[in-house]
Amino acid sequence: MSRLTKEAMIDIISSKLRLIRNEYNFSQEKMAELVGVSKKTLIQIEKERLKASWTVVLAVCGLFRESEILK
Repeated sequence: MSRLTKEAMIDIISSKLRLIRNEYNFSQEKMAELVGVSKKTLIQIEKERLKASWTVVLAVCGLFRESEILK
């Protein structure tokens, strides 16, 4: 089994954040609150203008470990 680099994890989670949020039917406000960013930052990540921070990646992996998208 190959291991993902930190950078690869950031890229994957950043690109899948909107899909994960929709999978759980969360609003942008709720998702931003859960992962510890402002709604504005979440929108920037979802539009792929920003990458998620490592802290956000860890939060998403922990909170949404049952996500079909993450599996």
